[in-house]
Amino acid sequence: MADNVVVLDFGTATIKAGMAYNFPSEEEPRVVTPAAVKVMEESAAGAVSAAASNEELATLPGHIVTTGVRGTISNWDGFESILHHILYNQFGWEVGDEGSLLIAEPLYTSKADRERLTQLMFEEFNVSGLFLCDQAVLSLYAIGKLTGCVIDFGHGKTDIASVSEGQLHVAGARRLEFGGIDLTQHLADLLKQRGITVDDPASLQWLKEQCIRVAENAALAAETPAEPKTYTLPNGQAVTITNEGTLLGEAMLRPPIKDMDCPSVPDAIFMACTSHVDPGLRKACLETMLVCGGGSGVPGLLPRLHKEMTALCPPSLQPQFCTCPGYMPEHTFKYSVWMGGAILSKVIFQQNQHITKYEYDEMGPTVVHKKCA
Repeated sequence: MADNVVVLDFGTATIKAGMAYNFPSEEEPRVVTPAAVKVMEESAAGAVSAAASNEELATLPGHIVTTGVRGTISNWDGFESILHHILYNQFGWEVGDEGSLLIAEPLYTSKADRERLTQLMFEEFNVSGLFLCDQAVLSLYAIGKLTGCVIDFGHGKTDIASVSEGQLHVAGARRLEFGGIDLTQHLADLLKQRGITVDDPASLQWLKEQCIRVAENAALAAETPAEPKTYTLPNGQAVTITNEGTLLGEAMLRPPIKDMDCPSVPDAIFMACTSHVDPGLRKACLETMLVCGGGSGVPGLLPRLHKEMTALCPPSLQPQFCTCPGYMPEHTFKYSVWMGGAILSKVIFQQNQHITKYEYDEMGPTVVHKKCA
């Protein structure tokens, strides 16, 4: 059974999927598809179409509907359509001979959503086995760790959570409702202040990814004038960037969320690590911090975080951030959740610790709380 396990990590922007038995490999996860569908307006049945890429999605008729909002599935019909496309069209599943799934759970997934997800997998996709695990836990598994603090910079949110011996410490976890999509909008606002408008969302996102960087400190970002640099966008438009890149980096660490009591990322990390009663666990979390997700590769991010965490910690504690093991693929931190799932699945399914079809038939969707606590 361990040979036919598909590992699934669904986010706000993309859904990552791949075969566990192929890992470690530079080619996995082999599927990174948009977490959105096209809804056919003329269809009375509300038919939806999934696509393998944003480019393919743009060519389909209808209007785009996202399936997730800040870590929560918001359109279950669209989500089911994407999974059907991934599993049956891209992985070659056949009706009546489906494989098993390990699904990475976002932080704060509700009991109702866990049960609905379990029901969907067994009743609509007829999976032979299923296991759900927290994203933060899986990210640490990817680098061979059981205890630490995970900072996941995502498309629609930033999740910060500590893990102790493979168990998520929910009490100290924090979600900042600010992610890559908000940084893109922030860049648009900054450019508008200079009279520059970029109408194409894809080009604006590309520009953000090219220019964003984190300065050594906040004062340097605010006071030091940046050397202008001109970028030619995918749509052909030329845009000159000055200090917008460093301002984006500051927004990444200190989200400009109006009317909300939102801590900075360093403060949220410190609170997550020190929420443990055991001083030994506090120390272990501060000395094993992992930055992952789509925003983990921003230039200057790790040195700045290390500097700010050092300032927050007492002299007896030396904060440390994890580095990528030499035997792991280069994109480990970007896809750490999926990779941790691939590693865990080889243990879970071989030792029969997953939810079986028999157990689901006996207990129903609530079995997920017993087997995937």
